[in-house]
Amino acid sequence: MRFFLARTLSFSARKLLVSRFALAMTLVAAIIGAGTVGLAAAVTTGVVYACVNNSSGTLKIIGSNDTCPNNWTLLTWSQQGGAQGPTGPTGPTGPTGATGPTGATGANGTNGTNGTNGVDGASGATGPTGPTGPTGATGPTGATGPTGATGPAGTATGFGTNTNWAAAGHGRECTLGEIILTAGSVANGTPANGQLLAINQNTALFALLGTTYGGNGQTTFALPDLRAVAPNGLTYSICMEGIFPSRS
Repeated sequence: MRFFLARTLSFSARKLLVSRFALAMTLVAAIIGAGTVGLAAAVTTGVVYACVNNSSGTLKIIGSNDTCPNNWTLLTWSQQGGAQGPTGPTGPTGPTGATGPTGATGANGTNGTNGTNGVDGASGATGPTGPTGPTGATGPTGATGPTGATGPAGTATGFGTNTNWAAAGHGRECTLGEIILTAGSVANGTPANGQLLAINQNTALFALLGTTYGGNGQTTFALPDLRAVAPNGLTYSICMEGIFPSRS
């Protein structure tokens, strides 16, 4: 005779049920042997129905149309024996065993010998010289440095003695600002002796000279002083009445 236990029962409940089931089978056999009427309600076509308490394992015979209360599980078994019930659920996986000792470390392998270096290849031929690149653009002209200090007077002779003694005069037509060298007593212009002139009386010449040779630039300007560089006995004069030059 085979019986089927619900998979929801705990292991302890199943163990208790087995012991109770042995007692119940004895009782059922007695009832069947006595022909008790009450078994007719519990047995249908050779199948016995019962309820087992999930906590205490108490077994109770019921009718085929009855249901088990809460916390009770339905059991059935056949007097003739039936097919084997379904396989119970797989039990929980047991704990992992302890890790075995680490094996001994194997001996180190020997290092292989280094191969010999290959011979150096022959040097390749020198390639031809490439063409010369174009000349780069000329950079901008640097700023003009400051004017150096005036050097000492030279020892050259023939200049600066008895110069610029000629009187101012007028001869051929000249260009304003032009320097004229004369050996006579009257110059074609005004001797260039560094003298200050009034701007309002010489506006055209001031427009050419500015304050290059001196003056305050508001009321006066100066002529260049060429006495020290004029040859001995000669006069450098500057044209003050003439043609105003134009840029070409």
